[in-house]
Amino acid sequence: MSEAPPGPPEHSSEPPDRSQRQREDQLARLTDDFGAAPPERPRGGRLLVALGSGVLVIALLAWGLPWATGASWSEIAERGAALPWWSLPAMLLLGAGALLMESLTVRAAVPGARLSPVLLGHTASQGAALALPGGSVLGLGLLAWILRRTGIALPVVLTGILAASLVEMAITSVLVPLLGALSYLLGSALTPAGSLAPGWLWAAAAAVAGAVLALVLSAVLLRRGVLTALLARADGMLPAGAVPEILRQRDALVAMLRDRLAALALPTLAARVLQLAALWLALRAVGAELPLLFVVAVFALGRVLALVPVTPGGAGIAETVSGAALVGLGVASADAAAAMLLLLVAMLVVPLLAGAIAVPAALSKSPARRTAG
Repeated sequence: MSEAPPGPPEHSSEPPDRSQRQREDQLARLTDDFGAAPPERPRGGRLLVALGSGVLVIALLAWGLPWATGASWSEIAERGAALPWWSLPAMLLLGAGALLMESLTVRAAVPGARLSPVLLGHTASQGAALALPGGSVLGLGLLAWILRRTGIALPVVLTGILAASLVEMAITSVLVPLLGALSYLLGSALTPAGSLAPGWLWAAAAAVAGAVLALVLSAVLLRRGVLTALLARADGMLPAGAVPEILRQRDALVAMLRDRLAALALPTLAARVLQLAALWLALRAVGAELPLLFVVAVFALGRVLALVPVTPGGAGIAETVSGAALVGLGVASADAAAAMLLLLVAMLVVPLLAGAIAVPAALSKSPARRTAG
């Protein structure tokens, strides 16, 4: 018989169902029954900050977009009034399609999850992340609560959310910017049509470097030997039974990333392709002609700027700087500004509206509140 792999000993003398129940009870105590109750609603202070962020987004679009592109609002409005009839429905469909594809990644990461609660939870999560500063944490808590309420075990929910988040980081924060940089370099060599400001390229490179560093640190922490050594140092500060459970969840996460990588990554890649198609169609709708390689570069720049924590999802910043980048690549000022506003429908308006519907729908299905005591 081969030697057993390193790790916590299995409870071979107990029935499997009893051992599993003990592990789930243990984890529930460690996490203070996380996911059993809906996340705490935002309080007045956070709502005021959210209102301030909304005002900042509007100010960036109202003042920054015309300034960055060099077009007046009358020119932008005139260009917007001439948009073809199909442009707005296309943005709505592509924005909804991206949300659906991202939900499929979450579904693949949470075995046994049905599509309807996953779609509801992911939509609510995205809406919270875009509506509130720091709303990503609240959104993930809401997603976990919705999935937990369907009867899925807490370890499965937590492992799935972490796996989906790592895949999202790898694709959106690393792969897309790298492809954008390569597209810009190749496009500049084949079709010189203006240039991006060097400062923006350095900012994109810094953002990619930060994401790569985060992924490398995550990979190091997921090594069993490293994690075991860290847990051994912190064992006295952890509740009883925490170390074996943490190592079990680490094993489950690594196994999922190894065995289901395609199922996790392909839907998220498809979501980014749909958003890229939204930018391409927005440029077509305003009559702008731009080589596809430069379209990819501008899209990647926008995704990097969306990581800037000044506003939720980088709203206003991404559109303003991307509009200026389009002008630098040869697109007319009014066309660039109108295209960015049209793209905003797919990237911001659709997730916000869908989230505004999903959050009340999720909370209205909440089971009866527990009585105190």
